[in-house]
Amino acid sequence: MRALSFGIIICISMVICIFLGNKLGSIFDDKFDLDSVFTLIGTFLGIGMGGAAAYSIASNLVKSPAQKGIENEQIAVSKEEDVPIIDIDIDDVRKAVRQFSNQLPKGVYRTILVNEDNSIDFHQLIPILGGIPAKKFYMSKETYDLFEENEKHIPQAMDMVQRAVDLYVKEHKEYPMLSFDPERRVNYYQLVQENYLKTTPDIQFYITDLDGLITHIKPERKRTSPS
Repeated sequence: MRALSFGIIICISMVICIFLGNKLGSIFDDKFDLDSVFTLIGTFLGIGMGGAAAYSIASNLVKSPAQKGIENEQIAVSKEEDVPIIDIDIDDVRKAVRQFSNQLPKGVYRTILVNEDNSIDFHQLIPILGGIPAKKFYMSKETYDLFEENEKHIPQAMDMVQRAVDLYVKEHKEYPMLSFDPERRVNYYQLVQENYLKTTPDIQFYITDLDGLITHIKPERKRTSPS
């Protein structure tokens, strides 16, 4: 079907080029009172132009996916070469992400910045940052927490546990933690036993007071006032 469409386009291009060449030649023949000299020249020029257009269309049709992929990659590289590499810290990234989020239309969330490996797609932040960071940063899709390269293992585990906690709370109307635990640690045993988690993460997460969001940062123990 695609080849048929290209064939029709090639035929139409050939006909248009030949017609225009012939018509233009006829106009010059009438103007200079010549006997079809320019008409023939225009017709041959039209055939040449039509052939060139047909070749261009046909070469695009038969181009292999590998060739197209190489061309697209070369274009992407050339575009990226024009973008400066900048040195920024996690606070700069946090400000840029917040500004980007504030500009998003309703119903669109900052998770569109997050790649499959939880790294941040900084190409979308170039208008704000003015370049691409020299090092990678990562973001949790569930909590929006940011992480540097040495903590890149945290966001994926965090997202997995946060989804499990949310589902547990939805069905049980309580948090998966021991009631007497002052650190509010996520109780992995409960989540694994009831199949909210398949395995126990290597990182301990804690339930915060912010609508059940979790954190990897151990909370400080609250000091009790002396009696």
